[in-house]
Amino acid sequence: MGEDVGPRFGLATSAERAIDATWVGITAAVNVGGVVVVAVHDDDLGRVTPGVVLLLMIGPALLWWRRRDPWLVLAGCVAVTWTYILGGLPPGPVYGPMIVALVSAVVHGARWAAYLVVIATLAVHAGAGLLPGWDGRDGWDDSSLAALAAWLLFLLAFGELIRHRHALTEERRRRRQAGLDAHADQLRREAAEDRLDLARELHDVVGHHLAVINIQAAAGLHLHATQRPGVEEALRVVREASGRALSDVQVLLDALRNPGHAASRLPSPSLSDIDGLLDSARAGGLDVEVVVTGEPRSLPAAHDLVAGRVILESLTNVLRHAGRPRTWVRIDYRPERLCVRVDNAAPTPEAARTPGGGRGIPGMRARVETCGGTLTAGPLEPFAWSVRAILPIQEQHR
Repeated sequence: MGEDVGPRFGLATSAERAIDATWVGITAAVNVGGVVVVAVHDDDLGRVTPGVVLLLMIGPALLWWRRRDPWLVLAGCVAVTWTYILGGLPPGPVYGPMIVALVSAVVHGARWAAYLVVIATLAVHAGAGLLPGWDGRDGWDDSSLAALAAWLLFLLAFGELIRHRHALTEERRRRRQAGLDAHADQLRREAAEDRLDLARELHDVVGHHLAVINIQAAAGLHLHATQRPGVEEALRVVREASGRALSDVQVLLDALRNPGHAASRLPSPSLSDIDGLLDSARAGGLDVEVVVTGEPRSLPAAHDLVAGRVILESLTNVLRHAGRPRTWVRIDYRPERLCVRVDNAAPTPEAARTPGGGRGIPGMRARVETCGGTLTAGPLEPFAWSVRAILPIQEQHR
């Protein structure tokens, strides 16, 4: 008979309550009205006493709880109906509440109770026909048994049809809700990714300039204190770096206001302009040497951007934490991969040891991993620090 969905507990909707009240009213009217009509026709209205009317009202009243406790309502309606019939009370169409309760039990999670009632009813009917004095009585013969069986099976089939339709409706509702939930989760993920991307962009394009400003400001203060020349040059670098930082921030803000219009103007470091990529670091006083091996070629846009970001962030970290030591940027072009490496010598005496937020290396690693690559960073003899990123190149881009 399959697995029951289980009875529904909790508050019913106003529409469901309206339907329940309608069934209570209809079955009560049919029960009482039908018995009264038959009694008037048979000139037997005197037998329709208040007790009979009360018994006729119990079954319809139980239907109010047919959704919450379907098997209890079915048991109550069956008991009341058979009590009325076997009690020799005035005849009439008194099966309405039991029929509604039977179908409701199938629909609302008590199929076992509905099938049990049907089997028990047919068994009692068949057994009563075998008792002395009952064989051949009106309503208890073989033909009436067959009609009753057909009628009960029809009710079960009708209930199963409604249950199946309810199940399909509920499944569609669940899928629709699951789709809405998935869409909401996707929007939340995209929003989180957008915030992360913005943080990375700000970190990359502004952090480097601020590091240059910091190291030059420190140098300017030192030169001024010692009355040595070079203060003007340091201030010039500070002015240029701060101007570039403000310009980059403005581009990012424009991109937030109108992504389609400003996205193409976002700062995008590229290996094709390696000298331009290193200008600000060199302007900050960093001695950077570039070593390129392999045959330079056009790279996928994502790989080119990530490689440029790794170089820029690595140089920023050198300026922040090591001052202005000798630094090497090595770019190795291979058919199957691109290797970018930034090495720096021991920190110089004027290293400011500027504290960072601890997001530089994790941010670089996250960017490299979006291209399927790996990034390692740490001390590596004979250098004080080394950052190495390996980006695999797919075959169609080789």
